[in-house]
Order: sequence, then structure tokens, then C-alpha cells
Amino acid sequence: MRPFLSVLLETLPLIALFAGTHLYSLFIGAGAAVFVSAILIIIQFAKDRTLLYFPLFSTLLSVVFIITAFITGETVFIKIQASLFNICFAFILLTGWTRGYPIMKLFFGKQFMLTQETWMKLSFRWGMFFCVLAIANEIAWRSLDDNGWVNAKLFVFAPATAVFMALQIPLTLRGRISHTKIK
Repeated sequence: MRPFLSVLLETLPLIALFAGTHLYSLFIGAGAAVFVSAILIIIQFAKDRTLLYFPLFSTLLSVVFIITAFITGETVFIKIQASLFNICFAFILLTGWTRGYPIMKLFFGKQFMLTQETWMKLSFRWGMFFCVLAIANEIAWRSLDDNGWVNAKLFVFAPATAVFMALQIPLTLRGRISHTKIK
């Protein structure tokens, strides 16, 4: 039940984006998504006294772009945030990979005990996936209206990310370090 709850909690900001956009506007939807993300980060911190850096960085970046969008009245700033986020993470992951340092371990090292080789493979795969997501987002926001772009995020990009994540499970399971190896 816990993995289902975790997935549900991670999709709540997308649901808030979808509902807010379709009921009101992209500005309201984006604000609702950031609000829900912030609440989830606070709940996680209160529960475990740990900060999850990946969601925190994403939420803070979203806040900057949403404020810019509100000030300028242009939704393009909300839409390009996803491209910039994805290309930024792709660059970070792939730069670490080329230097032999798996950046993925910084984000998820507390949750998973994996071999260096596994962290490297995951960093490369996720880096490439983030490149694909950035390109897909660029195509989507340039060719779709606000509602269409939100629909693509919820019904195309999110499921694609879930499928990609699921495809990484075999590698992750094979690359686990058992507790007996650590001692």
C-alpha cells in the first residue's frame, strides 16, 4: 500500500495543475501545483525530518517561473520551466556521469544502497531521459494551447516517466548492496 500512496502523493501536484488550469487558468493551476508540492515537502519533513532535494529544487524553480509569469502575464514562463528543469537535470546528471561521479546518488543515496556501477548507469539513463522530456516539452508548449499542454504533462509525460521509472527497477534491484556486504 505504501508504494501506491507514494505514487499518489507525487501525482497530486499534477492533478492540482490539471484541475486549476481546466477550471480557471494556467496561472491558477500552476500556483495550485506549487502549493500542493510545498505542502507535501512540509509533510515529508515533519514526518522524517529530512528534506527531499529533488522535489525541493523543482518546487523552488517553479516558484521563480510562476512569479515571473504572474508579473509578465505570460504563461510561456510556466511552460518553459519544465524544459529548463529537465535540461538542467540532464546536464547535471550527464556531467557527473562523464566525470565518473553519479549525481543520482546525491538525490537518492539515502533511499537506495546501490553499487557505483548501478548509480552510474542510472545517472546516464535518467540524464538521457531528461533530455527527451525537455525536447518533448518544447514541442508540446510550442504546438498546444494551455489546456493541451497541461493534458500532455498529465496524460503523456507523467505516464512516460512512470513507465521509464518502472523499466529501471530491474537494474536497481540487481545493483543493490546487501546489508551483509556493507558490514
